[in-house]
Amino acid sequence: MARSVVSPSTAGADRRGLIGSIAASVIAAVVVNGSLAALRLNAPAPAHWPAFAPPGPAIGIIWVLLFGAMGAAAWYARSARLGRGVVGLIVLCLAYPFYTHLIPGHATELAGNIVSFVYACWLIVRLRRASPLAAALIGLVAAWIAFATALVFGLVDLNGWST
Repeated sequence: MARSVVSPSTAGADRRGLIGSIAASVIAAVVVNGSLAALRLNAPAPAHWPAFAPPGPAIGIIWVLLFGAMGAAAWYARSARLGRGVVGLIVLCLAYPFYTHLIPGHATELAGNIVSFVYACWLIVRLRRASPLAAALIGLVAAWIAFATALVFGLVDLNGWST
C-alpha cells in the first residue's frame, strides 16, 4: 500500500495558497467596505434597532472573519472543483452593500439575504462530501445570513419597510 508523501515544499506552497486565498477575500471586503465608508455611501442608520442587534463594530468584525472563512473555503473547495462556486458567494456578499444602497428599503435587504442564504446552502450540500471543512466554513456564513435576516425582520417590525 503506497502512502502519499507531502514534501515540505508542497506543504509550504499549500499553506501559502491558503493564506493567499484568505488574504484576497479579506482585502476585497476591506477595500469595498472601506471605499463605501470613505465615499460616505453607507446606508443611514435606522431609527430603532432590535434588542438582539449586535453593536455596529461587531458586525464589521464578524464580516471580516466570515470573508476569511469564505477565502479558506474557496481554497479547500478547489479539489472538488467548487472553488469558483465559493468565489461566487464572496462576490454576492461583496455586492450586497451596493444593491441595498441603490434600491433602498428592507425588501431589497431581505431579497439579498434570501438569495445569499439559498446559494450558501446549495454550496454546503455540494461541498459536504468533497470538503467537509469548506462546507462547515460556508455553514458559518449561512448561519450569519440567517441571523441577519432575522435582524431585517426586527428592523421592519420597529421601523417599517421603507427605511
